[in-house]
Amino acid sequence: MMDGKLALVTGASSGIGKAIAQKLTQEGAKVVGTGRNEESLAQLKADGDLLGYVVGDLCQDGVCERIVREAVEQLGGLTTVINCAGVLVAGAMGSVSLDNYLFNFRGNVQSTFEVMEHAIPHLRKAGAASGPCIINISSVNGKQSAGGVATYCASKAAVDQLTRCAAVDLAPDGIRVVGVNPGVIRTPLQQRGGMSNEAYEKFLERTINYTHPIAKALGRVGEPEEVGELVAFLAGDKAKFITGECIAIDGGRQCLGAR
Repeated sequence: MMDGKLALVTGASSGIGKAIAQKLTQEGAKVVGTGRNEESLAQLKADGDLLGYVVGDLCQDGVCERIVREAVEQLGGLTTVINCAGVLVAGAMGSVSLDNYLFNFRGNVQSTFEVMEHAIPHLRKAGAASGPCIINISSVNGKQSAGGVATYCASKAAVDQLTRCAAVDLAPDGIRVVGVNPGVIRTPLQQRGGMSNEAYEKFLERTINYTHPIAKALGRVGEPEEVGELVAFLAGDKAKFITGECIAIDGGRQCLGAR
C-alpha cells in the first residue's frame, strides 16, 4: 500500500504513465499527473485517478521546474517521483540526423534529469522516514541494442546510468532511485514516432512470435497495467532495500540474441 505517499507522475495522460498514476492512486497515494493532453488529465482527475494535474511539455525550457513546483503545491509535499514521459523517433546510424539525436535525448534524458534535479530538494525535505524514491521508466533498449533506433537506445542507456549514479549519490538521504525497463507494451509510443498502424500491427505480431519469449504463450504483448503493478511495488515500503537497479519487464526479450 502507498498510504501517505505524495507522487508526481510524468507522461500520465496516456499509456504506461496513465496506468501508473491509476495504480498508485488505487494503492492509496495522492497523485499529481503531468502531460501535454489536458483533456485526458482532466478526465483522470474527474474519475478520481488523480488528485490534480499540471499541463506542460517537458522538452520546453523551464517547464520541468514549473511542473515540479506546481505539483508540490497541489500535493503539499513530495515523496515519490515517477519519470515516465518519453519519446521515440527511429533512425539508423549512417542516415540518422543530429536533430533525431537531440530530440530523443531531450525527451528521454534531459527531461528526466531536470525533473529529478528540481524534485530532489523536496524529497530531502520529506525525510528518509517517508520512503522517498525516484523511479525512471526506461526501456529494454537501454539494456540491449537494436537496429534502426540508435539514438533512442543510447538515450535509454543514458537514463539507466543516470539512475544508477543517482542511487549512489542520494543514498545518504535515504532516497532510493530505481529504473524500470519495459519491453514492447501496447501503447501509442511507436505510432507517435511515425510508425503506421499497419506497420505497428506487424511489429506486434513479430514481438509475440519471435522477440519476447513469454508473449507467444500469452498470445499478447505487455500491458501498461503490468508495468503499473511493478512500479507500485518498487515505490512502496516493501521495496526499501532496492535501489540502483534497472529492472526489466520485457517478456524475456533480453534472453535472446539477434532475431
